[in-house]
Amino acid sequence: MKRGARVGWLALAASVLLHAALFRGLAVHLPTWERAAEVPPIEARLVERAPAVAPPAPVVAPPAPAPAPRRRPNAAPPPVPLESVPQTEAPSEHIALQEAEAAEEPASESDAADTADTAAEETPSAPTPLDEMADQPPPAADGPPPLNPLPPRIDMRFGVHYGFASGEQTLLWVSDGERYTLVSVASATGLAGIFYRGRLVQTSQGRVTPTGLQPEEFWDQRGDRRSSARFDHAAAQVTVTPARGAPRHLDGAGDAQDLLSVLFQFALTAPPDGPVRYTVFNGKKLRPYAFESRGEVMLDTALGPLRTLHFARVGELDGRFEVWLAIDRHYLPVRVLRGDDDGNVAELRVLAITP
Repeated sequence: MKRGARVGWLALAASVLLHAALFRGLAVHLPTWERAAEVPPIEARLVERAPAVAPPAPVVAPPAPAPAPRRRPNAAPPPVPLESVPQTEAPSEHIALQEAEAAEEPASESDAADTADTAAEETPSAPTPLDEMADQPPPAADGPPPLNPLPPRIDMRFGVHYGFASGEQTLLWVSDGERYTLVSVASATGLAGIFYRGRLVQTSQGRVTPTGLQPEEFWDQRGDRRSSARFDHAAAQVTVTPARGAPRHLDGAGDAQDLLSVLFQFALTAPPDGPVRYTVFNGKKLRPYAFESRGEVMLDTALGPLRTLHFARVGELDGRFEVWLAIDRHYLPVRVLRGDDDGNVAELRVLAITP
């Protein structure tokens, strides 16, 4: 038993020595591992960078159909994985620092062009104002509609019937486009010439404006008696100088016409959009004239059948006034019915128009 006990103790001592040697070898290598682990934190430590300098503007190339994202020459390095960041630095502070550096660095022209191209591809094209207006009628032009063109000179001749008397009247229109002159000469014929001697001459002169005629002077001569009227449109007043008596002033003549100009005012502005209203000087006083259309009428004349527009005075009347305008002859008056204060009506029917 002693021999066996000795062997056991020897075996136990050898085992203790072997384990001691093993534990000592592990302790020797542990410091080496600790020094190797210190290297990555030193390389991953963040340091303050110098301000980024804007790179030179590269040459802008035509955009490709599908441009690939490109890195700027001085772009910041990709973010360090969070696992390698030292525990002394918070991850949120690291990310905020990278975003601040990216915001401070100006974008290059090529990147701006790429952004604009991408936005243009993603944004649907909206209809332009011209596309929207293409299917709509053109807007009405500002200001009054253009006047009907008239020849610079027109000679008209009418047959006149007034009660049992008859006669002829000539009407002359002359205009250079800025000013006009109208002259009417009427005389009795046949047996009426025995009772109505002399001639009735009326003259109207004034300006041609974008809205029509603007008479300035009107003369009326019956035999040896002569009267006149002067229009002051700025003061809305007409000054009448009768054959006998003192001159008098009539107010309310801002857009007034006289008995001759109103006929060619119709010709220049026909066809109207609705009722027509004028203030008319009838040789003695100013009266409001409101006309309404009676439609289109075929009128038998000495020139043959004519298509006409018929207008008649309506409202409170102090005299009848109707006019027929020849549609195919510059809307010239080819028939006129006009009453006086005594209820007598004179009728004019066209006999000739030159040209």
